[in-house]
Amino acid sequence: MAEDTDQESKTEQPSSKRLQDARNKGQVPNSREVPTALLFLASLPLFFFQGPKLWGQLQGEMRFLLGEAISHDLTPVGVATMVRDILTLMLLDLAPFFGVFLVVGLLASLVQHGWLFTLEPLAPNFSKISPLKGFKRLFSSRSLMEMVKSVLKMTVVGVAVYLGVRNHVNTVVGLSATSVGSVLMVLTSVVFEILWRVALAFLVLAILDFSYQKFEHLKGLRMTKQEVKDELKQTEGDPLLKGRIRQIQREMAQRRMMQEVPKADVVITNPTHYSVALRYVPGEMQAPRVVAKGVDAVAARIREVAKEHKVPLVENPPLARTLFRDVDLEQSIPPDLFKAVAEVLAYVFSLKKARGR
Repeated sequence: MAEDTDQESKTEQPSSKRLQDARNKGQVPNSREVPTALLFLASLPLFFFQGPKLWGQLQGEMRFLLGEAISHDLTPVGVATMVRDILTLMLLDLAPFFGVFLVVGLLASLVQHGWLFTLEPLAPNFSKISPLKGFKRLFSSRSLMEMVKSVLKMTVVGVAVYLGVRNHVNTVVGLSATSVGSVLMVLTSVVFEILWRVALAFLVLAILDFSYQKFEHLKGLRMTKQEVKDELKQTEGDPLLKGRIRQIQREMAQRRMMQEVPKADVVITNPTHYSVALRYVPGEMQAPRVVAKGVDAVAARIREVAKEHKVPLVENPPLARTLFRDVDLEQSIPPDLFKAVAEVLAYVFSLKKARGR
């Protein structure tokens, strides 16, 4: 009951980190029907094109070896040598088939979950040998699904055999008066028809089973809302801590900005909501530069610092709003504002000259 309640609380889809952690542990969606279906599909053309050749080779080797058997001594060593020769030749003939089956088996794994190599599943897990958990697994939904698949596979094979035999009943009945070669040809045709029907049915079962396995895999990795929050804290840090860090960074940047206000030549104001401090050194700067800017409380602080250091304040609401919106700190003003800023600086420099006189 507790496990059901816990499962119901897991309403969030698994994150990419949780999926990757599960993959590192070897927990990936895996269907045993996919290799079976691919082996069937690969075996049909292989045996269709290479089967007669393989049959001829095996016949020739059996005749040769049985003919040579007379020359062998009927001693343990002689019999062992003969059996070894027979097995060696058969394995050499079947090696291409084994190679194809091995490639198909690897391909089945790659198709389902890509390349994956981990020794995590080999680690001892004593919970798997718990009688109580084993009893629960015996009557779980997964066991029920496996039973349904087994019944379905037997049904599919039975239907395929029935259809294949039904279509060739008359032909099979008439084989009693034919040669052994004709019987083998007909039986091969019947078996091949049965196999391709089974292969197609297994392919459909493999697709359905893999979809089910993937659904169950994702369902088992679902997360609660608290797990999502905890993982977010681990990967990106505590949001409160990050907010505090950003606040400290803003305060430090603001202090550095305020230190530039006394060096400014003029502060253009809104007059209450915006403040933008400009500095221009002829010969060193190609255009005036924004050294400080702010809105509301920050704008008021800029004006206070400017008054303390006798930096001129000029009210020009349109220009102040435009500079605040379009020009970043430590950037030069754009060409389309040259004229407006030049008029302000000319006014400020004239005031400085008048004060000097």
